[in-house]
Amino acid sequence: MKKITKFALIGVAVGLAFSTANAAEMKKVAISTIVEVPALTDTKKGILEGLAEKGFVVGKNIEVDYQNANGNMPTQQQIAKKFIGANPDIIIPITTPTSQAMVAGTKTIPIVFATVTDPIKAQLISRYEKPGGNVTGVSDAAPIGPQLDMFQEIVPGLKKLGFIYNPGLDNALATLGWVKEQGAPRGITVVESPAPTTNEVILATKKLIGEVDAIYIPNDTTIVAALEAIIKIAQDVDMPVFTGETGGVTRGAAASVGLDYVEVGRVTGRMAAEVLAGKNPGDIDAVIAYKVVDKFIVAVNLGSAKKMGMTIPKSVMDRATQIIE
Repeated sequence: MKKITKFALIGVAVGLAFSTANAAEMKKVAISTIVEVPALTDTKKGILEGLAEKGFVVGKNIEVDYQNANGNMPTQQQIAKKFIGANPDIIIPITTPTSQAMVAGTKTIPIVFATVTDPIKAQLISRYEKPGGNVTGVSDAAPIGPQLDMFQEIVPGLKKLGFIYNPGLDNALATLGWVKEQGAPRGITVVESPAPTTNEVILATKKLIGEVDAIYIPNDTTIVAALEAIIKIAQDVDMPVFTGETGGVTRGAAASVGLDYVEVGRVTGRMAAEVLAGKNPGDIDAVIAYKVVDKFIVAVNLGSAKKMGMTIPKSVMDRATQIIE
């Protein structure tokens, strides 16, 4: 009887030790986004795939706490406080405002950001090469030049391009600057129409009608959240609408050249895996996704383009990788 009790105690001790070891091996990953739109849910999907490629699998050796702020910045700040208080092994913020909230809250917890258009302007890092500190990540800056070339191909004589954006978002301001810079040598003038909140998007859109040849919607979470409303107005008045990311084409924009956001996420996930494996994020170069992802998506929406009074030319159709009837 005593022997049985002794062996049982030994078994319990071994079991507890094994359980403790497994718990010690389980890494905690905190992921958040300001809002859920297709590009950002694709990014999250890619992050988990990139982590898994490097051996970090949900339920096996990582636990994921995912939080969506539903477009509310005070909620995002509360999520940041929650994450930092929980002290995870890594925080992976998706979008500029989410990343700014996380970076402002900690100088010690490793952070690998995703889908931040201009991380330097957003003051997340001071340089791309070995940024130092506890932060690195992936920029989703759009390939503006190829986009504008295609827009002019679809809309011959495109000279005035409307730009709807939230002036409070650094990524939107960065994109505005790039569109102006790349548009100038192409003879394109940018007409700004700011919308600080989603409720102001319809008015900002209507202000452009009759003033521009087409409208460009950047990868701006405030504006993208109201994309269907913009599309409806544009279709009613035969106004072409283009987006900075191809997910918007599925939702009704006429066309776009852009990144595959699952691939953007995979790049981020692989970087995060390096951190979980012990590397300092400040020693990992931040990257611009279009420089390391070699394939662009060329997306066209034939049905929506027709409702906007356009016909997509054969030259664009021949290289389209995503066609929506």
